[in-house]
Amino acid sequence: MADTTRGGGSGLLPTLKEIVDPGTELGRSSAVRLRARLQPAGGPGAKLMPPTYAGDDGPVYVREKRVIDGERFECISLDSVASQANRMEQYLLEEIEDGRAEVPTIWVDQGKFGVHTALGFPHRSFDAWVEDAYLDGQRFGDTKLWDELASSKRRDLTALMEHSPTSVILGSWASRSKNPQGTARLPRILTSEIIAVDAEEGQRAASRIDVHQISASIPVYAAADGDRFVLDEESAARDEKGRPVLAGSGEKRGKASALNYGNVTPQIAAHGGITARYALQIATTSLPAIRECRFPIDGERDPERDIAGRALLLALAMRMLALQVERGYDLRSGCLLVPDEEPAFELLDPVAKTTASWPVLGADTAALLDAALADARKTGIRWETPGLRLKASDVQLELLERSLAEASAEGEGE
Repeated sequence: MADTTRGGGSGLLPTLKEIVDPGTELGRSSAVRLRARLQPAGGPGAKLMPPTYAGDDGPVYVREKRVIDGERFECISLDSVASQANRMEQYLLEEIEDGRAEVPTIWVDQGKFGVHTALGFPHRSFDAWVEDAYLDGQRFGDTKLWDELASSKRRDLTALMEHSPTSVILGSWASRSKNPQGTARLPRILTSEIIAVDAEEGQRAASRIDVHQISASIPVYAAADGDRFVLDEESAARDEKGRPVLAGSGEKRGKASALNYGNVTPQIAAHGGITARYALQIATTSLPAIRECRFPIDGERDPERDIAGRALLLALAMRMLALQVERGYDLRSGCLLVPDEEPAFELLDPVAKTTASWPVLGADTAALLDAALADARKTGIRWETPGLRLKASDVQLELLERSLAEASAEGEGE
């Protein structure tokens, strides 16, 4: 097995170009894989807190049986494919904002609600916040550029590659497009997830001791203005029938505990976390999918440009995975993971044999991405940073304003 260990940056670029060229021996490789075995930062036996999802009877962990190395294990999701994609997009955006990465994306200025990008919108470059925003005074969804993006296919990716390459890597779908040339529907090239292997659910205690003894028998009312609550029924806010409004919501409505005053009796809380034999990140970058990608300009295909563009996509995928390793696996409160050993990229041949590997940190993926971009630019691929700048439409801003007012009103009524 070849190991280019510390030969990252531009030194790895020729290998990437061979990998994405179907005319070479390495061009038959099936995937670049990363399998990182992780442990809780607290060591074996330390609790981990998985995410919860809505179930029929309330929030639940995502459980499933998996066969790993011939053994069947109870596994629990610690970070889903979608969540991993969101993390990598956020890390990449920070690199772009700090000037450490020249990767274009689509930006939407939403006034006082901030500037957001295709790296944060749920549907990436084809999100409604992008489509209904304005470019040079015209609704973006009505522009020729939108039509080009929304009709992207792996054999014609130039427009999407130049404006939102992460939409190619992480998958995207122009679901509202009625383009007669066909709608862009690009499956993920890069997938990553983190699971807990051989997981056992635990318990946790929940309690709160107030520094004061607050009586549960004292009624509290919503304030008409000023304070959050009042004790005098006469000065309370009134409903449409003129009745005083009790403060808070739910079963504790009208009690001080509904406003987080007083003690919480010690009890066993739901979702007490888990322990596990280990955690495992499983990430794959599909090389057959990358080798499908082509980048024609004015309808003309250039094999050299295709190879350079594919290598650039592969370098971007590796960089996004490396950012997770570099930033650390702090997934949420109570779920900090550390690798057992330095994670490595593995190159798989057509029969799942590892033919080469590169330690993630040693590969210097930031330099590799820069080198791949410089090479791709020579063939005519343009990555203009920071990228396409749009402005939210008046009706989008009105929607945000009204939603904010509605949320404020609902909060006042609790």
